[in-house]
Amino acid sequence: MTLIVATATQKEMKAVLKGFNGRGRIGCQLPAQGQWCESPINEHACLLAVTGVGPVNAALTLGRIMGERFGVSGVLNLGIAGTFDTQRCPLGSAVLADREIWPEYGLRTAQGIDCRGIAFPQWAPAETEPEAALEQAVWDTVELSPVEDLKRLGLNRPDACTGASLTVAGVTGTAGYASMLRGRYNALTENMEGFALALGCRQAGIPFVELRTVSNVVGSRAAEDWKVDEAFVALGAVARSLFV
Repeated sequence: MTLIVATATQKEMKAVLKGFNGRGRIGCQLPAQGQWCESPINEHACLLAVTGVGPVNAALTLGRIMGERFGVSGVLNLGIAGTFDTQRCPLGSAVLADREIWPEYGLRTAQGIDCRGIAFPQWAPAETEPEAALEQAVWDTVELSPVEDLKRLGLNRPDACTGASLTVAGVTGTAGYASMLRGRYNALTENMEGFALALGCRQAGIPFVELRTVSNVVGSRAAEDWKVDEAFVALGAVARSLFV
């Protein structure tokens, strides 16, 4: 069985690998966007995948891998994210997602987006009765079980806080919009790929774990609210703790 270790960018993958070997690469090169390579990590058979940024790239790359490779045991999504709450999750800290939310799906109304407003869930189990299928359907949220899924994948539990993560196609650039998102969805972090990967894993019936380090304050463009380099260093360390 093979674990997919997915990052959005080569920079994130390099940060992950630096946590293991200090060089940030496998052999002489990193996977290009939309590509992957085999690499064992401490006796775990892994595929290292760089999906590209955003939910569309993430979905396309995961779909291609799942279509070409059999025996995938789960997906570990590593990367950086923004924080809605610097008290719970300050810059440089690590966060495990226990819910993935896509706040852009559904019917746009004056009160915000109604995820059930177009009456079509994004996914529902086909093998159940229609009413039961709707109860288990995914609309704008995928509930996650990070602690249980880490155990299923044979990985260690990291030193990280836990909370809901929002996946967006456009990074939140104003404090007002960040406040609205946090209030409406009670989210802890913002990312750009997690929901697509989580939904793909839900459809395939395999574990999904999303672990990110905090690089910025959601909604702020101020330099003091962005610590990307520090987040990359923290990402390497927390990634290593999963396997060692």
